[in-house]
Amino acid sequence: MKYFLVLALITFSYATTLTEISEKLSQYGDHPFGKSMVNLVAVNMKTGGSLNELKQILQQIKDELIALTQLQDSENAIFNRKSQVDLAKLQATLEQAQADLDNQRQEQSSLNNELSTLQTRVKEDQAALDRNSRGSGDAQSRLDAENADFATKYSDYNDAILACKEAQRLLLNLRGEGASLIQLTQDTKSNLIQTKENFQKIKEILEAHTKKSSLTLFQPIIEGLAEMTTKVNPETLNNVLSLVARLITALQEGQDQLESNHKTQVDNLTRLGDDLRNEKQTLQVSLATANNRLKEIQSRLNELDGLINISNALVEVTQLNIQDATKVNELEDSEYSNQKVSRQTEIDIVDRLIEYINQKLSE
Repeated sequence: MKYFLVLALITFSYATTLTEISEKLSQYGDHPFGKSMVNLVAVNMKTGGSLNELKQILQQIKDELIALTQLQDSENAIFNRKSQVDLAKLQATLEQAQADLDNQRQEQSSLNNELSTLQTRVKEDQAALDRNSRGSGDAQSRLDAENADFATKYSDYNDAILACKEAQRLLLNLRGEGASLIQLTQDTKSNLIQTKENFQKIKEILEAHTKKSSLTLFQPIIEGLAEMTTKVNPETLNNVLSLVARLITALQEGQDQLESNHKTQVDNLTRLGDDLRNEKQTLQVSLATANNRLKEIQSRLNELDGLINISNALVEVTQLNIQDATKVNELEDSEYSNQKVSRQTEIDIVDRLIEYINQKLSE
């Protein structure tokens, strides 16, 4: 009977303890840690354990919870610092990649502009070189034609002057014979006729390139020679000799003028040819330089295409890495916050239990 009474008393005391503790921890409701701690205290008190020892156990649990909280705070601070460093590195990598990409695109744009300008210049230089080649050919043709024309005309003058001197010699011989000129020999007559015909041919040849003032001397000479083929009049003879002398002088002057004009033309055409050759060399150098630069630009543009692709990929990968790192940090912060709240709740629960034990100890 006494045994059942003691058992009933213990059971009542246990139920009372559970009720009191539950009221202390009412705001923590269904918290698993709270339930475990309530059971720990209740069982200890049910079995008649020492409240002081229970208090020490609870204090140890609290100290461990505080130590764990401090460790988590320290680990979280270390994680945050490392995360910030890692994010800063990623951000620096991203900024450098974007700067490289911008520089590469600017260089690409600049080179494309230069490429377009050079391509236009190459076309213009090539067109100028083609004109130069045609001009050089034309200048050489003109020079060849000038030399050929000069040679022909110079020879015509020589022939004319020689014919005049032959006629002059013949007429001087006739004048030296004096009165015997009245009766011409057949040979003399033939010579006069031949000389007249020669003058007629020379006149026709020189009409193309001789001064008109000299050509006017031919006709009276030819007429005088024609007259002397039948009868030699001393006055006519002297007049023809005078005309022939004047014609020789006129022809020599014409030949000198021809030579002077030829030299001027040759000098001009030679200078033109030299200028065209110099221009050709300049154009060839310019064209070669432009073509070499075009090759350099094209090579660099091909290289930039690869670099831009790499920079683009690096920017995209780095942006993804930053996003991933940011998400990891957010998750870690969220988990840390949740753990901190949970740990503080556990500490609060232990504090309430210690407060309850202290209350019991003071009763």
